[in-house]
Amino acid sequence: MRSGPIWIAGYGNPLRGDDGVGQEVATALLQQKNSVVGLASATIIRAHQLLPEMALDISRSRFAVFIDAAHDGRPGGSVSLQLLGEPPGSEPGQPAAASCWEDFTPANLLALSCYLFGTAPLGAVVTVGVVALGLGTGLSPQVQAAIPRAAAAVRLAISAVPERPNVVLESSISRRSGHARAPHARGSARA
Repeated sequence: MRSGPIWIAGYGNPLRGDDGVGQEVATALLQQKNSVVGLASATIIRAHQLLPEMALDISRSRFAVFIDAAHDGRPGGSVSLQLLGEPPGSEPGQPAAASCWEDFTPANLLALSCYLFGTAPLGAVVTVGVVALGLGTGLSPQVQAAIPRAAAAVRLAISAVPERPNVVLESSISRRSGHARAPHARGSARA
């Protein structure tokens, strides 16, 4: 069983209005870190975007939570929590199907963790519907009001996480060629 910390990343561009809401939720969680049981040992970061370098820390965690703005037409200030299943097995040379790092998704990052380090936690994505994405700092009133609800969604996700095993990948050697084949998932990471 995985006993590492919970890893939380709030990300987005704070110079594009509501796009920075992920970072603001992470700031709210950092302020609650010492008073909320599940957050006390959590690693909480703020980032402009998800980066491949994050895969190492994720591989050492027992659960990962990603907090981002939702640009999908939902009402501004609405909060959504989505659990991510097992990261898909990655093919050699294609650990993440992103055309560039700006397109890097939480699922891509979990798959990269599996590909590079042989393990990845289950995860969750908390999103907040946005209103204003123009140049400038500060959040719209609807999105600002959603920060406590988004922080509550993160706390809900981590409070429901039992001690789950990470997804473990095993490589196998091809009998014909003697070369390692692509790793594949072994076991189940579901509770």
